[in-house]
Amino acid sequence: MDSPGAGSPAASSATHYEVLGLTSSILDSSTSDPSALIKRAYHRALLRNHPDKAAPSSIPTPNTSTFTVDQISRAFTVLSSPAQRAKYDSSLRLSQSAVPGAARFQTGVENVDLDDLPFDEGEERWYRSCRCGNDRGYSFGEEDLLGAGDEGLLMVGCQDCSLWLRVHFAVVEDEPDQPSNANG
Repeated sequence: MDSPGAGSPAASSATHYEVLGLTSSILDSSTSDPSALIKRAYHRALLRNHPDKAAPSSIPTPNTSTFTVDQISRAFTVLSSPAQRAKYDSSLRLSQSAVPGAARFQTGVENVDLDDLPFDEGEERWYRSCRCGNDRGYSFGEEDLLGAGDEGLLMVGCQDCSLWLRVHFAVVEDEPDQPSNANG
């Protein structure tokens, strides 16, 4: 048997961020460890959604979502684990990019020029460290650039967190060799 509210459209389509009343940008911009912020939001969500603890003046309206303890606990579990949160953020980006007209979900996007990135000759890959601590969090090869098309823009996600790098590069068409004029 489903728990109350679990099947309702508002409850089932809510993100973990919405369940806890947070946004990914708040967690990403937090100068300290976001775990304390997540824990406070978790406790607030439990109190806000508990029938015996909710303030008597807060009568639910049709636009107000009530979340179950299971939904709140799941949101807390996912968002408080950096690895699970990165995976969850990635799945949010993919699901929202599949919806035409939906706002793109991007966290921590930094713009760089390809010429400014170090190149590993042995692995034939460009790389850059990420602020999450991975020395080669962003890594990509020429095949990735070719797959980006003629726009001169490649989006690269960090391998360990939810941050992104927008790499700008010039698309240079190979021109056939011009015969040199020996009389010149």
